[in-house]
Amino acid sequence: MTQAPDLRTAPPPRWSEAVGGVVWLPRFAAKARAYEAGTLGMYLYGQSPIDDAFLKQARLDYASFLAIVLARPDNAAVLAEIERRTPGATAALQAWGKGLRVKMGWFMAVLDVDDGYARAPLAGIARRIANAVAIPVVWTARRLRNTLR
Repeated sequence: MTQAPDLRTAPPPRWSEAVGGVVWLPRFAAKARAYEAGTLGMYLYGQSPIDDAFLKQARLDYASFLAIVLARPDNAAVLAEIERRTPGATAALQAWGKGLRVKMGWFMAVLDVDDGYARAPLAGIARRIANAVAIPVVWTARRLRNTLR
């Protein structure tokens, strides 16, 4: 079994890391493992709009995804189980991932700086601005999601 990371001390895998051509999966699975272990830190599990979009493509909910991750030895097995439960999910997630880079490139760049994967000029200032903006954006996204349900 893949050990739960401690996201209080280090970031999850970079958003662009892929398993079977599916980006976000290693990051999302790491967050799920950390959530279960109580080591999620400041990261989101169950409130991230990008996680929501991933699950929509996979036709899963958070509880199902968490169960899959916890019962599988690695991320390749997680993807195989997602595909077993939702035939065609791998192709849908691969296409979604390609669009993620285009549609959300600005956000991914901010995420890379915030996680320490990229160093931008004035990165410290950019990180503080991103954190200041992220809190109201996440709060608004949660409210909208709950209103639309």
